[in-house]
Amino acid sequence: MEKIGIYCRVSTQMQGTDRQKFDLLQHAEERKIKIPQCNIFEDVISGFIAGEERPQYSRLLDEIEKGNIKEVWYHELTRMARSSVELLSEIQKFRDRGIKLYFHKQNLTIDPNKPNDIGQQILLSVLSVCAEYEIELFAERSLSGKIQKIKTGGGVTADSHAYGYMVDKDGKMAINEEEAAVVKRIFQMYADGYSTFKICDALNAESISTSYTTRLARSKERRERKDLPPKIYKNFASVDDFKWIPSVITKILNKKLYCGHRHVVFHKPVVNKEKRKEMQEKGEKPDVVYTYDLTLDYLRIVDDDLFQRVQERLLQAPYNKNNTTKHDNLLTHKIRCGECGSNFSVGKGSIAIGGISGERTYRCYGRINRSDKPAICTSGAEVRQWRLDGLVVHLSITQFAKQNIETNINQQVEIRQKQLSEIESIISDKEKQLTEIHDKYKRQLKRLSLLEDETADEVLREEKSRHDDETYRINKEISKYKKDAAEHRSRIAVLNTLSKQVNIYQRIDDIWRNKTLIKAMVDDFIERVTLYKVESKWYLVVINYVNGSEFWGTIKNARYKNSEMFYDELLCKHGIELQTWVINNEEKCFTYNKEAKTVSYNGKSEIYTDIDAGEYDYEAFNKILTDKGWIGSYPLYDFDNGEDTPIPELTEPDRW
Repeated sequence: MEKIGIYCRVSTQMQGTDRQKFDLLQHAEERKIKIPQCNIFEDVISGFIAGEERPQYSRLLDEIEKGNIKEVWYHELTRMARSSVELLSEIQKFRDRGIKLYFHKQNLTIDPNKPNDIGQQILLSVLSVCAEYEIELFAERSLSGKIQKIKTGGGVTADSHAYGYMVDKDGKMAINEEEAAVVKRIFQMYADGYSTFKICDALNAESISTSYTTRLARSKERRERKDLPPKIYKNFASVDDFKWIPSVITKILNKKLYCGHRHVVFHKPVVNKEKRKEMQEKGEKPDVVYTYDLTLDYLRIVDDDLFQRVQERLLQAPYNKNNTTKHDNLLTHKIRCGECGSNFSVGKGSIAIGGISGERTYRCYGRINRSDKPAICTSGAEVRQWRLDGLVVHLSITQFAKQNIETNINQQVEIRQKQLSEIESIISDKEKQLTEIHDKYKRQLKRLSLLEDETADEVLREEKSRHDDETYRINKEISKYKKDAAEHRSRIAVLNTLSKQVNIYQRIDDIWRNKTLIKAMVDDFIERVTLYKVESKWYLVVINYVNGSEFWGTIKNARYKNSEMFYDELLCKHGIELQTWVINNEEKCFTYNKEAKTVSYNGKSEIYTDIDAGEYDYEAFNKILTDKGWIGSYPLYDFDNGEDTPIPELTEPDRW
């Protein structure tokens, strides 16, 4: 048998080495040469990457060193290397090893036994330079064609194959309606508070095709149109086994393309490996030839408002690392630092207020300074939980009492029921997985029971360990989802109870004492609570509600003076109350400038008609509110059931 090896290479998985292999095997058949499969080496890797980094190329060299290969066939010169310098260098390596080379397209044979063949050397040099020039020319023409095509809406870049899009029969980029519905759902679920893991579980439970499945299906269709055999992906599992994973969800959520914004930058191709390496070392990028940057309504899948809500949550998520504590907390998931944008963590206070430390606080996560997470915020708040809880609950109950929330309640019930249905579907899918695991394990036991040797015992132990690990993992996930389902059922029951209360104002005291109801209100009706450092000891608290309304209050990050505290047995039903601004900003007539630490009033309010329009610092605005009678108060609220220092009694005013 001839010691001939065939080497084929393509640049991407979406291409195939079929044609190269077919032509070379046909060439062998014509010469009655039989080449075994083990002597066919196929790489899917760029020709710009060094030969030693190509796995099959490396295997070819190993076989040459073993003496199993004496001659190597290529389809053409560019399959060995892209630059003329590298091509001549690689050919010399084979010559030094005494290996004969054949290039089918050029009908060129390099015989190491004829090193002094001047004509062959000249021909090889000319062909290599021509091959490199041909590559450069092809790259430039290809780029020019792509630019022209994208100008007319053509699908010529990776974004045209993004999940949710397709190339229509005219070669134009268009929306794939079926996939677009999934994209909208992903954005809405994330905006509603789902984690990327839960979104994956929901989509997988419904067996919704992944983006990879779609891409491979399109590749299969293209190959069928070209009468090419199905592509075998050695590094991929079966297409049916593809699952949604969090990283894919995150990429989708970050893609501006879903707002119709198509941004593509075309760079001048650099085909010379040495030049490209030199540019990389210097940190230089190829020249930009053309930039396509347009927002196209016909490509829009997600509206700007939903996209922005998702981006805000994505931006905040990396900072929220410490929200899981052994204590219940009311507001952690709603609070944002207006100074740096971070979420808040909860724990024992790191600073003493009024000479007392160690009580539970909400703290801007951007202030936390560790070796693995340097501080990014110097003005973020740290406030007692029972203070901020009291302020937000007090202002929110008043807000709930002044509006008809029945419609919002019904909407929240509908959302909760939909989420409950999705969770139940996930649980069902997980339970199905458990059954499949158990059945597979039983089949393995039955098969191994027929064997009586040490190998069977070892395999049996491995199978049992794998079965137990998978069962434990899935049972843990099911338990978590069942807990979520129970919480949704409880919340739906609470909301249904609330909807039956015709006059909420008369039920304020009952609501105050019902912690489950308070938690439901905060979760479902408050969009966010933002804290700004408006003065050295005071923070502005801005509460935004899902219905668009807004309330402002203030909270002190120090001991309250006697003049800032208020108690009247008839009015203060929940104990001593603390001074605060109480501003109804539903008309959006007040704005806060965090850089200047000033409040601006446009003078167009129908409520605050006795305040002059203008821009005020804290002292000036506080004096105006005091003089005009717009200063209010709030009580403390003990939502935390932990065992740490309890809320101060009425007889302990110095602690407040």
